[in-house]
Amino acid sequence: MLSIIRLATLSILLLALVEPAPATATHDDEPGPDAQQVERLLGALGSADPLVCEMAVGNFGNSWGWSSRRAPVGVLHDQDEAVRAARRLFDHHVKDPQALPPLLARLADPNPCVRRAAAELLGSHRDPGTASLLRQRLRDASPVVREAATLAVGEREDHEAYGDLVRGTRDDAVAVVRMSAWALGELEDARALQPLGGLLDHGDAGVRAAAVWALGTIEDPRAVPGVVKRLRDAEAGVRELAAAALGEIESRDATPALVGTLDDRDAAVRRAAVRALGEIEDPASAPPLARLLRDDDEGMRVDVAHALGEIEDPRVVDELARALADPSPAVRAAAAGALGEIEDPRAAPALAKALADDDREVRRQAVGALGELDDLHQAPAPLIAAVGDPDPEIRAKAASALGEIGDPAAAPALGRALADEVVDVRRHAIKALAELHGAQVSKLLVGALADRDPEIRRVAAEALGEAEED
Repeated sequence: MLSIIRLATLSILLLALVEPAPATATHDDEPGPDAQQVERLLGALGSADPLVCEMAVGNFGNSWGWSSRRAPVGVLHDQDEAVRAARRLFDHHVKDPQALPPLLARLADPNPCVRRAAAELLGSHRDPGTASLLRQRLRDASPVVREAATLAVGEREDHEAYGDLVRGTRDDAVAVVRMSAWALGELEDARALQPLGGLLDHGDAGVRAAAVWALGTIEDPRAVPGVVKRLRDAEAGVRELAAAALGEIESRDATPALVGTLDDRDAAVRRAAVRALGEIEDPASAPPLARLLRDDDEGMRVDVAHALGEIEDPRVVDELARALADPSPAVRAAAAGALGEIEDPRAAPALAKALADDDREVRRQAVGALGELDDLHQAPAPLIAAVGDPDPEIRAKAASALGEIGDPAAAPALGRALADEVVDVRRHAIKALAELHGAQVSKLLVGALADRDPEIRRVAAEALGEAEED
């Protein structure tokens, strides 16, 4: 096990590594780590506890707060400045040509964590010859090297390696096949539909999972029939990825199969199917989804409400209105937001009642939803009263919603909002009053010209100008 000092040094070196970007990117012109510093990093990884190594490499691209910045804010006072400086170098891509040989050599390292680190660093290496050298490693005699090189090629999104990656889908080593499928997905090249489709019935679940994921990333509707078959895969993880992939493709041809997946024995698969149906936005899926608003799983009910909001089918308004009484505040908030997306005025009474909810987020969503409803010309009394809610965001949203509705009965409450201590509330109140018209409204807007805030005075002047034009 590493000593505390070595562990801290390793963590500081690793946590600021940038996410690998395509080799064509030019935004990073700052100097990165040189060959010696790269060797030091890989050596430390190789001697680290395997868990420490995996956690560190898994956080490439995650700077974790202030630790990598020049100013010591949010950093322990006795952190070594030399280590901080070394870490900052790893905020930038590796550009030193002398770092290539050790990185390429590490693709054969017996430690899988070190191989992964080398592959990811090679994926962002800026030397123009790196891509060619990696493609050579795709033909290496060692399957371990071929797999790691494929990872690096995928990180680089090297389109010139397309043919090599397709060949990799026929490799004798299953690990290389799986990584090749993933890398083809990173390329997002529709030419890969055929080789990836050929992997959907592979005997290895990892290969099937990679192929499904890649097809979802390519987002070509022609892949739907093959991916749909994997909704019946023996492995729950493959079924979950298949549902997610169909959501990425967004073809309504997948709706019947995804609806059938709503009763899958695995909860994660069911939730993936719900989210996918929300992305596809096929009204045919709304009624079967709405039945799941009574599911025992709170997360499922939240996902269903969000999906129904995306689909915007008015047939489920009653079910979503009932969900405003759900025991879970998260479900109630999601249901309110969904009703706003559907914009059916039949939801107004239930949303108005939700303005008395104990949960602030539910009230916020309900206020916003009321302003989205179509053909609602009479403002519910609770919405008018919400202009005086303790939450300034709710007050502002209520004023905005009243402007959308355009009910003259809201004018007195909006007039009182012109004295609100929060500028944003006053601004929304003025804009709402501008939608109401009439002598009383004009008088209120004239009064707003004396507001202490210049932005409010400007908005009031504009509102008066628009009123005169009307």
